[in-house]
Amino acid sequence: MVNDITLAHLSDLHLAHDGLRFPVSALLNKRMSSQLSWRRRRRFMHVDTALEALVADIHAMTPDAVALTGDLTNLGLPVECRRAAAWLAARLPPQTAIIPGNHDMLVREPWDTTLGVWKQWMAARSDDFPFVRRFGPVALIGVNSAFPTPWFSAAGRIGATQAARLADLLHETGREGAFRVVMIHHPPVPGIVSRRKALQDSGLFAASIARAGAELVLHGHSHRSGLSSLPGPTATVPVLGIASASMLAPGQERMAAWHHIRIASTGRGYTAEIRRRLVAPGQPVRELPPWCFDAYRLP
Repeated sequence: MVNDITLAHLSDLHLAHDGLRFPVSALLNKRMSSQLSWRRRRRFMHVDTALEALVADIHAMTPDAVALTGDLTNLGLPVECRRAAAWLAARLPPQTAIIPGNHDMLVREPWDTTLGVWKQWMAARSDDFPFVRRFGPVALIGVNSAFPTPWFSAAGRIGATQAARLADLLHETGREGAFRVVMIHHPPVPGIVSRRKALQDSGLFAASIARAGAELVLHGHSHRSGLSSLPGPTATVPVLGIASASMLAPGQERMAAWHHIRIASTGRGYTAEIRRRLVAPGQPVRELPPWCFDAYRLP
């Protein structure tokens, strides 16, 4: 087994869809409000120059694997999903795992023509979540919290079946001695986002973590970087959120950022070192002081 591995965590690309061709009828649903928000405000906040600068920095740091926690698109249109697939293939390393975000599933669409085109980076079918990707000692476990919701709601849900499977996968990979990293789009800790954006069944997710344990949880959705936690069976589990990878913002909680996570094996388990790297177009990358924690294997 490889003794250590570096992982890049980014989220909420919101790839610009201006110029893509799609029928007007595709907007005669909940997508209409998201399109209006994009045209009036969000296209000036989520910009390709910030995203490209961030991706260039990721490549410069040569991570062994990449975890992308959702919202690649703005409207979840088939043409956006195809464009995002081409972007993933061209701009991120092959060792990339992704999960969908709420913007990727604004309305019900055939899986094969939308999220199904991302199957080489995540679950092949909608009922195959959670899925596992192994990179050396790391097990990346992808949970899907995105589902179509009513107008003006950006809430998430995982459901009882997925929560039970998550606990089983955590038990299985824990017995293997893996460093278990759970990926979910919506913050699983209450209070990080408003109720209309929250994970509706966060208690189910928390119960899976409390029962089976994990070493780290990664999320996006809030467009803010931050650290919280959930109880595990023997130790507190860090929950790490990251700002949008394409965001133009002045404050270090909101500006485009990614996490460089180095995980190293020790005699008693693992040690993790997390560095947040802040990116703005045309400016030097800023790195915040590292944060480290140890994860111990049970005897």
